[in-house]
Amino acid sequence: MVDGHGRRRAVERVTVTRLSAVVVAVLLVGLAAVSASIVPVTQTITSQGQEFIVNADRVAIKLDGETSTILQGQVIQFYNASGGPAGTVTLMGISGDAEDHEQFSDSSGELDTDLKSLKAGTYIANCTEGCDATTITVEEPYLKLKLKRNGKTIESIPAGSSFTIELSTNLDPNDGVTLAVEVPGGYIRGKNYDGTVFDTVNVDHLTDLVITTAGWELGTYTFQVLTEEEYAGGLDEESSEAELELVSGELKIAAQKTEVVELENLRLTVTGFPDLNFSLFVARNGEHAEFPASLNDNPSQITYGEFNDTIGADGEMVYIINFDRSGSYTITVKDVNSDAEDYIDIAVSKKKVTFTTPETCAIGSDLVITGTANTGKTLDIAIEDIIVKAGVAIDSKGAFEVKLPTPETSGTGTEDAIKIRGFIGGDFSENADVSEFNDDGSTLVLMVLGDLTAESSVALVPPGDSFTLSGTAQGSKLVDILTVGPDGGSGHGMNPLNSVENGLPSGMSYEVASVSSGTSTWTIDIAVDEDADTGQYLVFVLMSGQNQEYDGIDTDDLLQGLAAEYLGGDLSRLGAKTQEQIKAILLDATTETPGSDDYLKTVKITVGKAEVLLYALEDVVIGDNLTVHGASNREGQTIIIRVTGPLNLGTQFVTVADGAFSATFSTLEALTGDYTVEANDGEGHTDTKTVTIVTPIRTPEESSTTPAPTSASTTAMPSPASGAESGTTATAQPENSEPVPGFEALAVVIALVATSLLAVIARKRDD
Repeated sequence: MVDGHGRRRAVERVTVTRLSAVVVAVLLVGLAAVSASIVPVTQTITSQGQEFIVNADRVAIKLDGETSTILQGQVIQFYNASGGPAGTVTLMGISGDAEDHEQFSDSSGELDTDLKSLKAGTYIANCTEGCDATTITVEEPYLKLKLKRNGKTIESIPAGSSFTIELSTNLDPNDGVTLAVEVPGGYIRGKNYDGTVFDTVNVDHLTDLVITTAGWELGTYTFQVLTEEEYAGGLDEESSEAELELVSGELKIAAQKTEVVELENLRLTVTGFPDLNFSLFVARNGEHAEFPASLNDNPSQITYGEFNDTIGADGEMVYIINFDRSGSYTITVKDVNSDAEDYIDIAVSKKKVTFTTPETCAIGSDLVITGTANTGKTLDIAIEDIIVKAGVAIDSKGAFEVKLPTPETSGTGTEDAIKIRGFIGGDFSENADVSEFNDDGSTLVLMVLGDLTAESSVALVPPGDSFTLSGTAQGSKLVDILTVGPDGGSGHGMNPLNSVENGLPSGMSYEVASVSSGTSTWTIDIAVDEDADTGQYLVFVLMSGQNQEYDGIDTDDLLQGLAAEYLGGDLSRLGAKTQEQIKAILLDATTETPGSDDYLKTVKITVGKAEVLLYALEDVVIGDNLTVHGASNREGQTIIIRVTGPLNLGTQFVTVADGAFSATFSTLEALTGDYTVEANDGEGHTDTKTVTIVTPIRTPEESSTTPAPTSASTTAMPSPASGAESGTTATAQPENSEPVPGFEALAVVIALVATSLLAVIARKRDD
């Protein structure tokens, strides 16, 4: 590919006489009476044997007060109001990007805006003498090139046909330009075979220029418009490139792909010489091949199987077809005036819906139906034989999702397996009976009764701290939560502000937790006031049954129902109730009502001071395991245990279970000395203990071959039973104990050997 600068070099130039600034000045003398600021100075050149009127290499402007427009990159020659020399001209920006920008010409009045730039916008130009303040509008030049045929932008045409150059630009019609036509292989063509000139012409010549491709070889051609500086006011500019593929004019048919799904739209392209009459038909089972009305070049009415048409001016026709039955189809195009024809085979597979819906759904929760379809834009969904949702959108990846409320949706109100069916593009309406239609995929879902679980992240929470309640609630979109303090409705509960907001007595609070439609899980964080009463709280978690109402109060609004049914409309009367009395009211309003399918779970939480305790540690012999034991009233809480000292033994995370915790550390790589063991619950509650790692005791071995001297001690080492310390504490050898038998003999032997060596050395010296 040759770039724009390469094309400038490759174009064969014609020799013309350049119009100099002196000539421009001379011409201006005779044009002094012209009122327009821009003085038109043109010349006639010959290119490829044809004459063209083009502009000079600069734009001549008289500063006579008349507005002028120039392009960034042009060379300007300023003259005074009478056409004489202007000297140095000052331009001051007043609007647009040019605002407050100042620029100057040289002393002869010339300004090359490629070297001394002007910004897009408006300037006021003036000189010191003989000039009127003149408005100069500066624009950014643009050249936009398109290749068209019959008003349509084209990228390919049959060989031998013609097309039109569409040039959109703010250049002057007489500005010199070149249409660089790069043929396959890289050669730049200066003119066409029919004599149409491309090289060194003017803008007017290229505007709506019709080019015929007669005699052109097949392949890809690249087009670009380049300015000729010496004939365009000094402007050096180029358009974007436009490519055109020249193809054979032979009648051909091609498909976007050769394997599709039922009802999937398929793009067909028919090419050939313009105005060629042809027939397009599906040879077999054409009644199952539909051409939707007016899509691309399709007939204006729905057509099945075949139709006749004529190749358009651009040599290409595009059609859309789909098939409503799987199988193999042959699509043929045939010239009605000759035997020329072409065909393509298309394989059509069945449309299919694949459901990924969960196997069970609790009555009362949303039935979430998900899956994919291998074709189509919409899906109709039926439960058993009744359409329950029509027109479900299928996204660009084939996926769909819809949520259906239960038990309101048909077929979802009883415990049983239901069949979910999908119809791609079925055009059914909701509640339609589809018992006589074949679906495109189905799945079974078991409708089950709801269920409720609830648990706390901790068993004990300090005042001013918080805890998390969580669980599952199958069959509901929310759960109600009531906390009741140790003194029932009275006292200072977990959240007094919440109590006021809900009209409850100070010992109670109320929360609502949302249930995930996908997982049926719920979770909520509950903060405990710093002044909350200590002791055991009861947390009641409630969920209504299938009818979405609490059966004992006939409403889904728990607080409103309790007030109306039991408290004379005043929830504050619960302040006189104990925990057990409040629990009895809740049970009566829900699960203990005859026939009720409501749910109630009770979680016990203790509010009090958190405690973390480490048990005392005995010394550990290096190499043995160090096992740490402790206790805490923070059931289920994570405890962080660290062992630090001469060498850090690491950190472990353990969980409080049944009020206790433990962790084991290896001392194989430890150093002897004192170590600090710390237990921390991560919320400021800690305990520490010290443990010493010692070296093991070296126990003297009794000799089995050398009799013990009579002077050896016969007193035994004290045992734990006789008063010695128990455990693994290392014990040093007693200071007054007798030497270990056998060591005296060894010392004598060593002394004799040393004496003998000294004697030998002495004799050698004497020799």
